[in-house]
Amino acid sequence: MRLSRGWVWLPAFTVLLQACGGARRPSQYEFDSATAGCRTNPASCAQAAGEEAVLPRAVRTFATAGSSVVAAVKILDAALKQQVTEALEECADKARAEVILPNFGTRSPTPRECDEQVRGAQGRTITRAMKLGNEMHRVALQCAEEKLNQLRPRGFSLEPTYLYNLDSAKTTWLSPAEVARIRQRGSLGELKGSLVPDVVLHTGDPAQVQAVYDFKFPCADVTRPAEWRDYPSGHSYSGSNQGAMYRKAFKVDRPVMIQPWLGAGF
Repeated sequence: MRLSRGWVWLPAFTVLLQACGGARRPSQYEFDSATAGCRTNPASCAQAAGEEAVLPRAVRTFATAGSSVVAAVKILDAALKQQVTEALEECADKARAEVILPNFGTRSPTPRECDEQVRGAQGRTITRAMKLGNEMHRVALQCAEEKLNQLRPRGFSLEPTYLYNLDSAKTTWLSPAEVARIRQRGSLGELKGSLVPDVVLHTGDPAQVQAVYDFKFPCADVTRPAEWRDYPSGHSYSGSNQGAMYRKAFKVDRPVMIQPWLGAGF
């Protein structure tokens, strides 16, 4: 069942899945993954020290590899975009269910549980919110790869990297191989201000973006619609947020957030 954003009444089953304890607290327990932090400060994120992004590089490369093949430009009509959006909503629901149910049963983690310090996949200390977010992102992106290979083969990329120049308003796509070389030589400054959406639909050329999607996985309260993250003070994009930068860089009217149970939002 898909909940409508703004609904006050919630079906009993959904309440069981998403109930959270206590009043709303500061946003640290809402961070959906360590990778999300990389998007606001890529030069200092954990991946720079050798940690993989949420989706293994082999899968990210596979999803983009078809883009390097000369292919006919694909029109993204409203019907196909709706199919893609619904498929990604299903992936978000699947990720939430597969990660939360085995760990917490039919309840959501509490804010305190979300704030707890735990060991991440690379042995680093992170919050439980970030750990759960990483796991949900991994499931969602693998699901997205499977579904989009059916709906839009060679016309999508998962976690692609783009550089956006504020002065020239120019956007440059970096291939996974280019990003790997930059990281290997430690030239992290070259990735400053990079944008890494979860899912990009394109014509077959990742530089020709047609639609942008980000998964959002709040830890405790999934009944509250997610918001685009503000960039912190000192960041290249300080004073703006993810959604605004996606609109500028990719020339899309409405980049889409995908959240479990609530579905697509803007």
